[in-house]
Amino acid sequence: MKRYLPLSIIAILIISTFSASSSIINTDSHIFVNQDEIVFFNNDAFTTFFKDVLEKSVDYGKTGILKRTYMVEMRDGVNLATDVYLPIYQIKALGTIFLRTPYDKDALYELGVLLSLAGWPTVIQDIRGMHASEGIYEGFRKCNTDGPDSLAWIVSRDWSNGKVSTVGPSALGITQFFTAGANPPELSCSGIMVASPNLHKHAIFQGGELRKSLVEGWLEGVNASYLLQEIFENENYTEDVWINVTLEDKWEKINVPAIHMGGWYDIFLQGTIDGYYGYQHLGGAGAKGKSKLVMGPWTHEGYITYKQGELVYPENSMQVVKLVQMYLDMTNKYAMNKDNGFEDRPAVWYYTMGDVDVIDAPGNEWRYAEDWPIPADYTSWYFHENGILSKTNPSNYEPITYTYNPTNPVPTIGGQNLEIPGGPYDQTSIESRSDVLVFTSEELTQPYEATGPIKARLYVSSDCPDTDFTVKLTDVYPDGRSMLITDGILRMRNRNGSDHWEFMEPEEIYEVEIDLWSTSYIWNTGHRLRVAVSSSNYPRFLANPNTKDSINDNSTYTIANNTIYFDSEHPSCLILPEIKQAPLSTPPNKPSRPSGLKRIKVDKLYRYKSSTADSDNDQIYILFDWDDGTSSGWLGPFESGKKVTAYHKWKEKGNYIIRAKAKDINGTQSEWSDPWEINVPRSTNVKISDFLRIFKLYPFLNYLLKLLKLSDIIL
Repeated sequence: MKRYLPLSIIAILIISTFSASSSIINTDSHIFVNQDEIVFFNNDAFTTFFKDVLEKSVDYGKTGILKRTYMVEMRDGVNLATDVYLPIYQIKALGTIFLRTPYDKDALYELGVLLSLAGWPTVIQDIRGMHASEGIYEGFRKCNTDGPDSLAWIVSRDWSNGKVSTVGPSALGITQFFTAGANPPELSCSGIMVASPNLHKHAIFQGGELRKSLVEGWLEGVNASYLLQEIFENENYTEDVWINVTLEDKWEKINVPAIHMGGWYDIFLQGTIDGYYGYQHLGGAGAKGKSKLVMGPWTHEGYITYKQGELVYPENSMQVVKLVQMYLDMTNKYAMNKDNGFEDRPAVWYYTMGDVDVIDAPGNEWRYAEDWPIPADYTSWYFHENGILSKTNPSNYEPITYTYNPTNPVPTIGGQNLEIPGGPYDQTSIESRSDVLVFTSEELTQPYEATGPIKARLYVSSDCPDTDFTVKLTDVYPDGRSMLITDGILRMRNRNGSDHWEFMEPEEIYEVEIDLWSTSYIWNTGHRLRVAVSSSNYPRFLANPNTKDSINDNSTYTIANNTIYFDSEHPSCLILPEIKQAPLSTPPNKPSRPSGLKRIKVDKLYRYKSSTADSDNDQIYILFDWDDGTSSGWLGPFESGKKVTAYHKWKEKGNYIIRAKAKDINGTQSEWSDPWEINVPRSTNVKISDFLRIFKLYPFLNYLLKLLKLSDIIL
């Protein structure tokens, strides 16, 4: 009887598909009994993110999936192409995982397979106007109705328990925001990755200026460049145009918890943080106090790699396993009513970046917090003559005027980009331009940390009615590299709001604030802080023509003479969320010598352990130096005495000496542990002549080979 069980389940599932209104356009049923039957052809970051974790949890010999495609009808009659992946052995109604994408649902086939093989009914849908779905793509404006309509369809199926968890990055995260804003009762929780709840503010017009490369490049990539004209005609925020693509003033309608995951170099860095804050503090009863924020040292798709821009972060910077498990724990909690302690996790988990050249530098570690932003001392770093940046109040310096020519803008090198290279890049090649004003601190004699929102307060004037001002914050390494941390821009006509214009009067001095979004960063001893001020950053942002014209109507330009003031009455400065360094404490004990295999192979993952105790019983971090130019980064924080496990694979053969080091929660470091030497042996090539010589010395070996029928293979 058991041999017919899979077929009976398939029959039940097929019959159940007719319990709600929709059209089946394709049925592809299959019971997977071998991992080789699944061909993974898509290597996008999001699929890889889940795949590496889920593959380990699937028993291919005991499970399978049933996949179907439906055309699901929306309230206005438009049908959306929707793939459903069901576990063959599903015997009860379960919570569903739901993804909506503009990038083609078929590209997420592997993810649908793996999630369903892991036991989750999974639904993946092309959003309106994209790929197999009907309708016209209108820039996410229909997500607040199409999302809820699709959720209602899902819970009408026999395999659904009436609860749905959504997940996805970027555009897939944006759809989640606006679906949740409609307060659909079927939605249980969301995993929102690298996304924004306010497209006008974060995605399109940052600081009032058009994010040129992002907007134009993304729309072209999804064949929606026809939306550019409408964007250009509606630069200022109006509810008529933008109300459906923002959650501002609608947070109380959010009634589900969410994980908000972002990166310090992501295009939607501040959108992720603002989304968390809106859910956690302004949301309805189902959301308030129940959401989580995760911020890593990542670009938009950098959460599956160590390299960000021109820098390579330690191994601890990539936390795929923990993040996937975190999402699944949330889904089990809210879509399956499992009491798994998810709500007891700290609300915020963030990565503090630091010097990547010094293996045991402060920073490059994960921390926990109960909320964001964390408490900080907001400290002004003032501009001084001779390009000096310091905490000292400025004297009566003369202002500096520079010429900004829109036809020769400052080129973009790194930053929070998508369509052009993003992340931390060296800025020195453009800091010598005459239209870039640079202010640099003295070399630091101790580490300096800034964690939280960053603003620049500038006193400026121009001989044009409109212009832009840009600000960059960098870390100047001892070798002279000026590595970008974050940047911001302000279009002067929007200095007092995104919903109207106020033009400048010639030579009038204006006090303005430029938002550089947020970060968590430690400048190491011997490094310097640097601020660069200019009026362009192209093509990250549109080059302002310095006229009164709108983007849509402009056909000319004016060369601007822009002035920065930094005297005692106009103290231009950068305002950093300074985190005071804790006083040195008793260092942890020297960690135990790392333990693990001594003889290993290349490209295989090996496990090593070490532990230490802290006399003050402080929490500790432990770092492993792999002796191949890489490290684990600071792992932790852990309770004193806990044995810490790290994993590593070596790429080349040779001898390596592993060491471990500890520090307490205050940053006080221990000695290095005793070394643990390992060997990755080099292969030895044995010639046929050597075999023949051995066989002559020991004739019985030839007889043995014949018995084993190996002589024809070797000789």
